[in-house]
Amino acid sequence: MLKTKNSLLRPGVSAALLIMIAGCQTPTGIDQSSEQLDLPEQYYFYQNTAVKQAEQESLLTLNYWLAELDNQTLDEMINKAIANNRQLQIRRFELAKAEQQLIISGASDWPELSLNVAQSRSKNIINDNSSINNNAEISLDLSYELDVWGRLSDQQKQSQLNFKIAQANYSQALADLSAEIVAGWYRLAEAQQLLELYAERAQNLKNNLEQIKSSYRLGLNQALDVYLTQNDVSSELARLAEQNQQVTEASRALQLLLGDYPSAALSSDVQLPSVQISAYAGVPSELISRRHDLNARWYGLLAADAGLAVAHKNRFPRIALTASTGDSSDQLDNLLDGGSLAWSIIGNISQPIFNAGRLEALEEQALLDVKITEQQYLDDVFQAFSDIENGVHRHQTLLSRFDHFQYARENAVAAEKLAFDQYLKGIVDYTTVLESQRRAFDAQTQLIQLKAQLLQNQVALALSLGGYDPEQINNERPSPGSNAVVTNSNAD
Repeated sequence: MLKTKNSLLRPGVSAALLIMIAGCQTPTGIDQSSEQLDLPEQYYFYQNTAVKQAEQESLLTLNYWLAELDNQTLDEMINKAIANNRQLQIRRFELAKAEQQLIISGASDWPELSLNVAQSRSKNIINDNSSINNNAEISLDLSYELDVWGRLSDQQKQSQLNFKIAQANYSQALADLSAEIVAGWYRLAEAQQLLELYAERAQNLKNNLEQIKSSYRLGLNQALDVYLTQNDVSSELARLAEQNQQVTEASRALQLLLGDYPSAALSSDVQLPSVQISAYAGVPSELISRRHDLNARWYGLLAADAGLAVAHKNRFPRIALTASTGDSSDQLDNLLDGGSLAWSIIGNISQPIFNAGRLEALEEQALLDVKITEQQYLDDVFQAFSDIENGVHRHQTLLSRFDHFQYARENAVAAEKLAFDQYLKGIVDYTTVLESQRRAFDAQTQLIQLKAQLLQNQVALALSLGGYDPEQINNERPSPGSNAVVTNSNAD
């Protein structure tokens, strides 16, 4: 009869084990379409306009762009910022912290061994009789959890992915900091060039005021012209003071990036360069692997998926082995006196039975975390494509505007000089002079600002295309036959 029962139980036990093993297969919450995105062969801007990409091996990265600028001062500032910037130091500490977590999670591959020593003294009273008992114990305990379902391996995988996230975030922080240094340097140069323009205009207005006052004393013009010119001088001096504040703030912002005290002592003695991009922008399918921030997002998605596997396997039995050996005595110095040691070996299986749906809810929550992280990853990817499409389009728009304003400035400056000459001769009134001065000033200001916008857009575009490595800056200096055109000029 017993034989019959065993024969009936064996298939049931085997089936239960097969179901449990099948249930422990690692689940995934990542949609396959997220791994294989449907992307165009080239950026749409180049498909829908007459502008064509330069077909050359040099990819437009921040390294390439910095090499084309060939500015030793910028290179030195970037190296200084990498060494001293406090936000970057935080990233380094986060990376080191993630590396320590690798050690913590990897410890589950090994048994845990601990030594315990205890000494106790107690007094017992029985029927008004008291006795003093001494007890000393020493034990060596070993415990080890068997990774039957792969739960511990998934935890290790999650830690490894978190370390990769920290690495990618650090690399992206390096790229962001380098781009901020370049942008801050030319932002300071723009502010100083505008300051010089405002100072020159203020001086010109003062000279005009003296001529108009002299003519007024001779009775050649009206008092209104003197008041209007004086108003222009005062307004320009106020603008000059405001622009001086802009220079100070730009200097302090750059010093903060360098890790220096914000004394506003830093100044940029360079003119804004004109850089014509002709490097290869790559294809959309290559972008994800080059962008450190997108890599970090992808690793984050994989880490969340590993967390889902852990949450799933937390619902299954845990098997642990414990072993202990030791000795006890009434005196501490009698321990391990050569007598036989006590020992024990215990196997333990722990299976959650009832927890009011907590573990199931935790698994569902982990699945939702994967879905949320997946959508954040996809949103960042397509935002990156949008940034590049906008960047290359904006570059062409800014170039076109710059050409028009350059021509407008030439005409406006000539008109300003002619209008003032004609005013002194009594041909036109002072309103014409004011209008011509306003147009000349606006055109000159716009040219400086447009050149700065071109530089800022090129930095942002190069950063968006990824692939930055600060150690390669000095290795990517342009060759004599380089297609990129870099010119250092005045505000033009």
